Amino acid sequence: MSTIVMNELKNFDIHLEHEGPSGITITELLIEEKCLSFLQKQMIEIKAPNLSVTASMLSKRYAYLVVSSTLYSMVEFNCALHLPVKACALTKERKLCIQASMCNWQEIKSMDREPWRENVLRALFSSHITPVLEILKKTSRVPSSILWENVAIRINSIYRKTLAKEVDLVKIERLNSDFNFLKNASGDLFNLRENPIKEYLKIGEEHKVNPCRKTCCLYYKLEEDREGIGYCGNCPIRSKKEKRGELLQ
Repeated sequence: MSTIVMNELKNFDIHLEHEGPSGITITELLIEEKCLSFLQKQMIEIKAPNLSVTASMLSKRYAYLVVSSTLYSMVEFNCALHLPVKACALTKERKLCIQASMCNWQEIKSMDREPWRENVLRALFSSHITPVLEILKKTSRVPSSILWENVAIRINSIYRKTLAKEVDLVKIERLNSDFNFLKNASGDLFNLRENPIKEYLKIGEEHKVNPCRKTCCLYYKLEEDREGIGYCGNCPIRSKKEKRGELLQ
């Protein structure tokens, strides 16, 4: 794995296994009892009031680590690092440690980009993200709609930030194509009946017109506002309160 690739991955808090102690392997996380134990420790660590808030915060972080990094690589380098569950571990500081020998750098090579993209994203969601979100839901009882919108906002964010600074027309076209593919994908891509992120994906004009989330990620319930924001910028609860305040004026 090249130095350039690893430097890019470190920007997403992804590190080789020997660079930091792992808290729990993702294979272990998919076991209900071990997932519960990890969430309980995380609940104390982030000062969350319950497991639902903890699971929501963890899903946002995990989507950044695994989903954002993959989509960024697809647009920026036209390739992606395959992150199988068995090769990944999550530290208590919520960083991802990987066993490089199990993580292949997936390049297009002779394959057309569309079938390559589908293969990469199917592995990412069906075999990794969906199982992780399902165990978080089962263990914490947090609604799956919150968990999947947490994933969607990471997708929206990485694409919007890339579009804002990108001048390469080829990469811009690639990004829009990937976004539209995700938004219009069938549930089969996620190993689910329906596409769980379709209604939450929005960039460009659609985001400008309606920037708020449909569900609340529960960040405002944390005892300690580490980011100093009170509510997320796209929080539907804050939006309702602000509109109510305007009506009362």
